[in-house]
Amino acid sequence: MSRATTSARIVMGAVVSAAAVAAVVGAGAAPWPAVGAAAPSTDVLPAPAEVLLACDGPLLALARSAEDAAGVSAAADAAVISGDASGERLEQGELTLSGVADATAPLFRRSPEGREPVPAAAASSVEARDMDLGGFAASECRAPQMESWIVGGDVATGTTGILLVANPTDANAVVSLDVFGVEGVTTPAGADAIAIPAGAQVPIPLAGIAGGEEAPAVRVTAVGSPVRVTLQSSIVRTLEPGGIDLQPAVAPAATQVLPGVNVTPEASEGENSSGLVRLLSTADATATVTVLPEGGGVPVRAPEEVALTADQPKSADLGGLPAGRYTVLVDADQPVVAAAWQATGFGPGSDYAWYAAAPPVERATLFAVPDGPNPRVSVYNPGDEAVTVAVSGDDGEQSLEVDAHAFASVALPGSGLYTLDPGGSTLHTLLGFEGGSVLAALPITQDASMPRPLTVYP
Repeated sequence: MSRATTSARIVMGAVVSAAAVAAVVGAGAAPWPAVGAAAPSTDVLPAPAEVLLACDGPLLALARSAEDAAGVSAAADAAVISGDASGERLEQGELTLSGVADATAPLFRRSPEGREPVPAAAASSVEARDMDLGGFAASECRAPQMESWIVGGDVATGTTGILLVANPTDANAVVSLDVFGVEGVTTPAGADAIAIPAGAQVPIPLAGIAGGEEAPAVRVTAVGSPVRVTLQSSIVRTLEPGGIDLQPAVAPAATQVLPGVNVTPEASEGENSSGLVRLLSTADATATVTVLPEGGGVPVRAPEEVALTADQPKSADLGGLPAGRYTVLVDADQPVVAAAWQATGFGPGSDYAWYAAAPPVERATLFAVPDGPNPRVSVYNPGDEAVTVAVSGDDGEQSLEVDAHAFASVALPGSGLYTLDPGGSTLHTLLGFEGGSVLAALPITQDASMPRPLTVYP
């Protein structure tokens, strides 16, 4: 074979090799063809489960005994109302109150009928007129959760807070408490593994886990079994009781709705007129706080931007509002938890309430109205179209027209069981009580008897 022929073959081989390398590099740089598709899935509606509703029980007092400065005792019994959609009584049990002598909290159960869920509801109210406790509070009996957030309360002089952690299930639970304050998030010593026995409620003084925090938030995380969490708070000003409250837990969301915040004439005219909304995010965030008057969608003042530092609660001022009812909207670029505080005044016999963010209600929901002055349902409509809301009870049905991006309210004739039908829309609703120096509020949560669809991937 001639040298020319050999050279030609070498050159040709080099050209082919270069072309192959170029093809491989080009293939790596070029987009790959799509292979496959989205995993097949189907939505399955599980069988309805038993409805389990735990109540707070009696109002508790701290340190009433000189012999036991850390002791907890029952101060006032709560009035409870309960039932199901058919008007039947619910199966009732009891939660033992750890460390509280001769006291229990109600627990209600309602089993489905075959594969048909049965809506059930319960709520309680309590009033006290003692030297160390005075005011009115109301609370919904709720299902337990694995994670709960309390954004409210403080440990300043004259204030008392008791975290009520209840386990209404048949399995023991262990909870950890994370406290958020001016220095960020901490887990106090001994608060990383608190045992909550099955069928028991454990009262935990807020000062014992959040000492020094004037505006804390608390996250309760459960293991082993879900728990129900409420913050009972009270205040005494210059030896005069200034109100009590029972604040429910909330869940983080980028948009929080606090409907029906009531500014009484006494509070609006007082020299110390004030109100606030407390916010918390676990990431740096910017939240916009908007205040809407009843019956309209135009803010009463310019929306306020609030810069949030991760894990540090911050409050926005709501003071100076004229007497009336308002919805407070919080829109943030990160999930937040929120609650608004409002008082009837600061003199003897005054009261206050924490208005926790109301979760969405998407279908007809049974709710209980306990004994209390002038019950009223407030409804916020976040949709783009007006909606007609029906509220029905033993005394008949009332219709409430709620414009788009606005809120309205309707007075109820008294205590009892009612059904709220959102008319095919998603709404945020709250039950409030008002009258004289009385103020209380509880969000209406969606019917717990109806199972949620599960997405199944074969």
